[in-house]
Amino acid sequence: MISYSKIVITDHWIFRRVFIMNGYLDINALDRFEVVHFTERQPFPWFNFSGLLHQEAFEKLYREFPSLTLFEKHISLERVGGQRPHDRYYLAYGHSIYGQKNADEPGVVRDVDLPLAWREFMTELQTSDRYRAFMERLLGRQGMTVRYAWHVGFTGSEVSPHRDADNKVGTHIFYFNTHEDWDSDWGGATLVLEGKKTDAINPDFTDFAREAASEIRDNHSFLFQNTPNAWHGVRTLTCPEGRYRRLFNVIFEEQEPKSERISLSSRLRSLFGVAKE
Repeated sequence: MISYSKIVITDHWIFRRVFIMNGYLDINALDRFEVVHFTERQPFPWFNFSGLLHQEAFEKLYREFPSLTLFEKHISLERVGGQRPHDRYYLAYGHSIYGQKNADEPGVVRDVDLPLAWREFMTELQTSDRYRAFMERLLGRQGMTVRYAWHVGFTGSEVSPHRDADNKVGTHIFYFNTHEDWDSDWGGATLVLEGKKTDAINPDFTDFAREAASEIRDNHSFLFQNTPNAWHGVRTLTCPEGRYRRLFNVIFEEQEPKSERISLSSRLRSLFGVAKE
């Protein structure tokens, strides 16, 4: 006879079953996606996905987003060519490009420091052959290295117009806001900038002829390929105090010797105004 008093079914148990059966990523959606919808976009390859995470998985990652106590706050960090600083909270996985920090320093997190949902998601990202194949198919590269970082924006934060360092092949940004915690009037959309009207390496948003805005709420993500035309940014956030724009970056880079990569990035930043992120 079954003693029902000893059977406890919780939301966590249900989610664990969903994760074991389906994972976090909707792999079938990745497989169905047609490459041309990404590669033929202008002025550089990009796409704003809806629902690449299973909804239950998105909600779990949303609820367990890493605590701000783990992050390092970046204020007025100098950028190349007079570009305005990208003020934000920043958290790297395993190793930070800022000051070459390791996991025992502020702004860097180890797997064991993450909530369970994020540990499982990180495992899936690092071991899923189909996700890597999806990225290689869209970005047209193999053998890329991958790093991960969380960003949190607050009132007054801005991502001034920039393009990324040439060793970066592309970035997949997972947004973790909903229509309940974020008003689109506060800004926050990643803007695809087109028609640069100046040779300056520190352009303003008004120096572009056109812009396209991404949706950042309710299980959306944004993938873009880094090219000479891949200018993008985020206008100054006007959210109230205590509201945050939250995202997680999966960053694909050229596989080069570390010493060469750092040297090349430094030269490119000084010559062309490209930035770390």
